[in-house]
Amino acid sequence: MDKKAFLAIIISIGILLLYPYIIKKVYPPRPAETRAEKAAPEKVAQVAPGVSPPGEAMPGEAPKEPEITFTEVLTTVDTPLYRAVFTNHGGAVKEWELKRYTQARETGSGAVDLARIPGRHTSFGTSIAKETSTSPVVFTPSAKNITFDGDGGDGTAELTFAAVTPEGVRIEKKLTFDASDYAVKTELTLQNVSGKPFSGFVETALAAGFEIAEKSYFHIGPLVKTQEKVIRQDAEDFQDSGMGKVHWLGLEDKYFLTVFIPATDIPVNWTTEITSTALTRAKVLFALELAPGQTAAYSYDAFMGPKEYDLLLARGMGLEEAIEFGFFSFMAKPLLVVLNFFQRYLVNYGLAIILLTVVIKVAFYPLTKHSLSSMKEMQRVQPQLVAIKEKYKDDKEKMNREVMELYKKYKINPVSGCLPMILQIPVFIALYEVLYVAIELRHAPFVLWLTDLSAKDPYYVTPVLMGGSMFLQQKMTPTSVDPTQAKVMLLMPIVFTVMFLKFPSGLVIYWLVNNILSIAQQHYVNRTHKAKA
Repeated sequence: MDKKAFLAIIISIGILLLYPYIIKKVYPPRPAETRAEKAAPEKVAQVAPGVSPPGEAMPGEAPKEPEITFTEVLTTVDTPLYRAVFTNHGGAVKEWELKRYTQARETGSGAVDLARIPGRHTSFGTSIAKETSTSPVVFTPSAKNITFDGDGGDGTAELTFAAVTPEGVRIEKKLTFDASDYAVKTELTLQNVSGKPFSGFVETALAAGFEIAEKSYFHIGPLVKTQEKVIRQDAEDFQDSGMGKVHWLGLEDKYFLTVFIPATDIPVNWTTEITSTALTRAKVLFALELAPGQTAAYSYDAFMGPKEYDLLLARGMGLEEAIEFGFFSFMAKPLLVVLNFFQRYLVNYGLAIILLTVVIKVAFYPLTKHSLSSMKEMQRVQPQLVAIKEKYKDDKEKMNREVMELYKKYKINPVSGCLPMILQIPVFIALYEVLYVAIELRHAPFVLWLTDLSAKDPYYVTPVLMGGSMFLQQKMTPTSVDPTQAKVMLLMPIVFTVMFLKFPSGLVIYWLVNNILSIAQQHYVNRTHKAKA
C-alpha cells in the first residue's frame, strides 16, 4: 500500500472515531446551574408604536404573577394521540401525556408528559398584560370532558374558555382539537366592553420542564424559526426577544417539541426565557389597542408532540428543522426517510438498518471492486516497487518517475484503496446522527437483548462481533510488505471495538453487516485474481 493511501486511511479512521468527541468539545454539556447563579443582561421585547411592553422578570427570577383567589375547574381532553388536562386559570395545560411514548423502555414506565414542570407552573396559559403588570385570566370552560372514541384518525372537537377581565376586556380562547394531530388550533377573540380605551397585550406562554443539565451536543431550550433561519437560544442567555413575522417559536429537547405556529401574515412580539435548568418559557404577545366596543382576533396553532420527521415535514413551515441532524443533515434526512420506508414493510428498524446497509454496499460495489482489485495489483508489484526504491534511493525524482511508470503499466491507482472508506465517512456520520436524534429509533427494539437501537449494546456482543469481523477482513485484505503499516492496520479492529462499545447498537449493526458484506466481496475478488493469475 502506498504511504499516501495509508495516511489517508488513517485520517479517515480518525475522523470516524473522533467525530462524537469533537462534537462534544464544540458543544460541551451545560452545567447544572440556575439562572440566579448566573444572571444575564435583561432584554426587552420590541413593541408596536405607542404601546408599552408588559413587565418582565428580573434576570435569574421566574416571572411573578399576582396572587388571585379562584375555584379551579379542570377539563380533560382524551384523543388517540395524547391525554391533556386544562385548567381554567389561563386556559393552561397541566398535563399533556403522549400515549405512544414512554419515559423509559421498561414495562410500566409512565407516558411522556410535556407539561410536567417543577412547582406549580403550567403551560399554554393566557394573560392580559398592561403597563408593568400581567394579570392571569380566570376563564369559564365550555366543557369538563372531551373524549374521542376509538383509535381512529378522524374527528374534531372544540373547547372554549371565556372571561371578562377586571380591565373590561372580554376574552374568548377557542381551542380546536383534531384526533389525528398533536397541534391545537387556537383562536383568541378580544372585545373592549368598558367605556374607555384599552392599551396593552394579550400574552400566551408555553413552558417546559426539559432538563437542560442533561444536554450533550444537541440543543435543549428555546428556539425560533425566523424567515431566514432557526435561532437556538444559548444556555447562558436568560432571555431573548424580538418582533416580526416568524414561522414558529417554542421549546425543544432531544426528542420533543412544544411550539407556537402563528398565522403567516401576523407579526408577533415574542420572548423566550431560560428561568432555570428545568424551566424554560416561550411567549407570544399580540398588541392590543382597543377603543370602547372594538374587537380584535388572533389565531395560531400550538404543537406539542414528538419530533417525528415525516410528521413535522407534513406540517410545513420548516418545522422539521427542529431536528438537529448535524453537519451532514443533507444525507441524514434521506437516510431517515429510507429507514422509515423500509420499516413500514419490515416492521423492525433493525432489519431496516440491515437492508439499508445492503443497499449502500450495492451502490458502492463498483468502486469497492475496483479498489480491491487495485490493492491486489499493488501487492503483486511490491517486489518491483522495492527494487525501484533500492535502485534509485539516491535520486528521489528518478525514483518517483519510475514508480509512476510502473503504476501506469499495470493500471494501478495508488489512492483507490482508501476511496471507499473516505466516501463512506459522510454516510457513517449521517447514520450516527439519525440513530442519535431521530425519535423513530428511540426505544426501537431489534432482537433478544437489543431493545433500543438508539442505545449501546448492554452486553457488548455486537461490538465484539464487529471487531472480530473487522479483524478477519483485515487479514483478507491485501497489504504492503511494510511491517509497520501491516501492524497498524491489524490494530484497527481493537481500536474500533473499544470505540464502538458506547455507540448506538443500530450503528454497530450497520458496521457489522457492512464488514460481513466486505468479507464476501473480498473473498470473491481474491478468487477472481487467483484464477486470473
